[in-house]
Amino acid sequence: MFSMILKLQAFFERLKKRKALWFTTITALALFGILSTLYYLNSMTHRTTKNLYEATNTSYFNELDSKIGDSIFNLEIIGSMLLANPEFIAAINLQNNTTAMMEKLNTLDANLKVIAKNSVVIELYTKNFVKVASSSTTPVMTTEAYDLESLQKVVATNQPQSGIEYQDGQVFLKALYPTANGVLEIKRSADFLFDTYQTNGKIFQILLDRDVLDMKKLQAFKHQKVGRNEVSVQAKADGSFLNKITELDFDKIIADKYILSDDYFVLAKPLLNVDGKKVGVIVVGESIMKENGLPKMTKKISTGLTTAALGLVVALLVLMI
Repeated sequence: MFSMILKLQAFFERLKKRKALWFTTITALALFGILSTLYYLNSMTHRTTKNLYEATNTSYFNELDSKIGDSIFNLEIIGSMLLANPEFIAAINLQNNTTAMMEKLNTLDANLKVIAKNSVVIELYTKNFVKVASSSTTPVMTTEAYDLESLQKVVATNQPQSGIEYQDGQVFLKALYPTANGVLEIKRSADFLFDTYQTNGKIFQILLDRDVLDMKKLQAFKHQKVGRNEVSVQAKADGSFLNKITELDFDKIIADKYILSDDYFVLAKPLLNVDGKKVGVIVVGESIMKENGLPKMTKKISTGLTTAALGLVVALLVLMI
């Protein structure tokens, strides 16, 4: 070991005597040090940014699950209150008296809106899945039976069900209850989540798989093809955002937890129906140009760290030389 140190010292002494070779060696070592340090800093920044974005995926969707869970819970409370009301039970048991049921539903729904301050809709179905009454100001009424898994499950099990489901051109949060004559449904359009996220400078969209939609019936409602196999059906939608993400592979985004495009930071998670089957995807997006937004703040921080570290490395190398 001692002899090796002596040999190295002798080697450096010979290099110092040959000035050109000495400065070339020092310059090469300095450049190698700078490039190695920059590579390490960039890779470290990339890993840190990736971890931050993945953590954001968990944070965003935990918050979303909480919002959806709270909303469905409120619908379940409303359903329990209605079924505990003798007047309501008497009204919905008035077979072949749709007018009386509609009047009672509208009266109750008006009171509920004052309390809940949201667009709760109450609807009644026969055991054959035909809608016979609705408290909506613009109800979709038809004599055709609905082919909805939630209705079928309530009738088959005679147990309440709740979840997210597409119906009549919209995606709804629902709570359903069996009754003596059919099914009571309390629902709220998922569009309220679009407004909630928009207030915070983010974009919320629900996209449904084409395979679960009746494309002929869908033509009567607002819709837009997005992605490889998804369709936007929300009444409230960000057209610019949908156009920018139209070529994205959402299955890959779900697997990777996020994607950072030229325009948006995009997160996605599967949308499950009342049976736990994937029927679409929930997408949350944020413009990368938004001030105080996560993408821009992260880029500023990583650029600042890299620049500061590079300056420090260069200064140390100059002092050493």
